[in-house]
Amino acid sequence: MDKVSVIIPTKDRVDDVITCLESLLVQTVPPDEILIVDGSDTEKLNSEIKLRFTENAKIKYVRSKPGLTHQRNVGINASFGDIILFVDDDVVLDKDCLKGVMHVFDNYPTNIGGVTANVIERCQIEGKLSFSGKLKDAIAQFLLSIFFLTRWGNGRFQPSGFPTLIKSGTVDKITCCEFLFGACMAFRKELVNEFRFNEDLYEYRYAEDDEFAYRVSRKYKNIYTPYARAVHNSSPIERNPYKRNKGLIINRLCHFKKILPPDFKHNLAFYWSVAGLFLLEIIATIIKRDSSGLRGLWDGVRIARRLVQSTSKDI
Repeated sequence: MDKVSVIIPTKDRVDDVITCLESLLVQTVPPDEILIVDGSDTEKLNSEIKLRFTENAKIKYVRSKPGLTHQRNVGINASFGDIILFVDDDVVLDKDCLKGVMHVFDNYPTNIGGVTANVIERCQIEGKLSFSGKLKDAIAQFLLSIFFLTRWGNGRFQPSGFPTLIKSGTVDKITCCEFLFGACMAFRKELVNEFRFNEDLYEYRYAEDDEFAYRVSRKYKNIYTPYARAVHNSSPIERNPYKRNKGLIINRLCHFKKILPPDFKHNLAFYWSVAGLFLLEIIATIIKRDSSGLRGLWDGVRIARRLVQSTSKDI
């Protein structure tokens, strides 16, 4: 029987990690080890884990420099499992989540890439949208589709490289996809050793899940299962438009474009999406009277150009 290692990268989120751990420890199919890869500045989390879970030998604490992709690679190196499950520190797993993930590995072909859970954003649970809210959401989804940007869909990548995401409740059976929700995704150990996470990505996160899932999906079949449920609580970092957009555009221009096919179709779709990002942020700036998101895109482009130029000189 396959052994399962769970890897939780984290930084300065003690309460979130404790809640995540509690959901892992009541799984109907328990993991064989849980690695907390901590990039925090203090040992506060380690002390809290020792205090609350002193008798649990499955939980292992690993110190690391911060950086989501780096911390995931550190966790891979320290793990012994045949199956590696990556879980964000602000995720709470349903008690049958790991059971649902392992069902796919146990019953589907060996050319599986990754298995992604049915990830439900906290905002989807907290209440139904009003009519005006639904209308705004429909308009937003329409505009995102025009520019080939990230939107709800069938879990496939668009020619631009931006994915469509499977919305919880819209798919009721195990199905092939391409995009993987980084908040809760699993792989065989040999696959993550083959691909590894890109540690050159800018900042702590932004498009790292897209980049990794895209590379895997070119060679293997990724799988979505609605039977492995997990709730993702939004991170405060995602509510910083400047930081989010700066990191997003840098990683897209410097890293994601490198892995797209270099033909006219993909180039046109990619830059059309970049233009769409700017147009939508201009609209958001006018509506919200907040230009931070637009400034983030602009500064990101300037930084990306310098990075690309310096890389070209080195070559």
